[in-house]
Amino acid sequence: MKRISGIFLRVFLIIAIIISLILSWLIWTNNAKYQQGVQVGTIQTVNRRSVVTTKSMNEIFSPTKIIINDTHSQRLIYNYKYSTVREIFQQIKQARLSRPRQIAVNDSVRYQKLLHQKNSLQLVYPTTLTINTIAHLISQKRLQQNPDADIDRIVLILQGQQQQLYFLSDHNFAIYKVRQRHLNYHRIHKLVQDNNFSALVDTQVHDHAVHLLFLKPITLKPVSYLITKQSNNNYISNLLNSKQGSDITTHKINDRIIYRNGMYRLLDVDSRNDLVNFVDYSKTDIPDNVPDILNESYRALVKIGNPLNGTYLYNYDRKNQNLIFRNYVEGFPIFQQSKNGTVKVEFSHNGQNLLFSKKILQVPVPAEQKSIRLPATSDIITGLKDNGYNIHDIQKITIGYKWSDDSQNREIVDLTPAYYVKMNNQWKTYADWIN
Repeated sequence: MKRISGIFLRVFLIIAIIISLILSWLIWTNNAKYQQGVQVGTIQTVNRRSVVTTKSMNEIFSPTKIIINDTHSQRLIYNYKYSTVREIFQQIKQARLSRPRQIAVNDSVRYQKLLHQKNSLQLVYPTTLTINTIAHLISQKRLQQNPDADIDRIVLILQGQQQQLYFLSDHNFAIYKVRQRHLNYHRIHKLVQDNNFSALVDTQVHDHAVHLLFLKPITLKPVSYLITKQSNNNYISNLLNSKQGSDITTHKINDRIIYRNGMYRLLDVDSRNDLVNFVDYSKTDIPDNVPDILNESYRALVKIGNPLNGTYLYNYDRKNQNLIFRNYVEGFPIFQQSKNGTVKVEFSHNGQNLLFSKKILQVPVPAEQKSIRLPATSDIITGLKDNGYNIHDIQKITIGYKWSDDSQNREIVDLTPAYYVKMNNQWKTYADWIN
């Protein structure tokens, strides 16, 4: 009996050793793969939390709204689990697209009809880009054309044999038709159906512009985030190209610290509002075209080193050659994080200028406020009119999140949904305008 139990014990020990060796091998090999994956991207540790600072260029400059037209209504949709826009663009990227052909211009009636085409999908940009920019972002060289053309939205017709793709320009109501092959409409249908936010809207052409109106009141939840701040040394290293700091001169003026590296680079940090202004006087050449402008601004974003999660281009001012980027939460832009959004990139013959905030959204925390009910857009317009504003002075109306520092905890920021109205080139909440 003892002999049999001894044999079982030896067998058990041998099996345990084999299992231990297998587990050790799996740990070693997976750890090596993990380390390789980390080295590929840019990782930065902020308050013991690792956040990926890199984000692909086609995501930064992607559309921010998806509008679908079914047989009876038009709806703005969003998915909290993943980026539907990114997934749809992946499908477009894998298709074969032809060079665009202009089929209409300055035809608001035809434009409005296409915006409301049944069984269609709109991908809407927050600012005007160009066809060649989109071609570059989705690696479709056949789309490129000369001269380049502005676009504000992409329309996909999803019905039967009429599956077509269009580029649209809100500025002059130009419509460009694109022939496509191998576009996976079945996959796109599934992506559109898999949404967990939906609001009834109407896209209207009015006063030589296109406006998105919410037809019914919508309810949105306030959100709170734990925030962190990068140290000045990070920006000195990233922007002033100084690892040791020995070649940096420092000058303090009240709450501002100004760092200089020679004659050409200046970093101005304001501790009162955590805003940073970086100027590179050596970069006096302005890129010749929109794709190059976006390329250069993307490189500037990456060089700053702040995490780019949730960051999108919000406005491109071609006249003054500046771009404003904003953080988005729950599918809507954040306002009042700073005067200039998340980052403002300015190009001029006097140098390149970057204005940005040190405050970084880190992780969401439970919000104390209850859900907020926002009225239909028509009620906002009526309210402005009743308070003496000329409705023709309204440049844009959108829903966004208002950034407010928490009164009890400096490390928390409260984001509250509100209507924002742009008049006189200023964004203010509806409440601020009528008050």
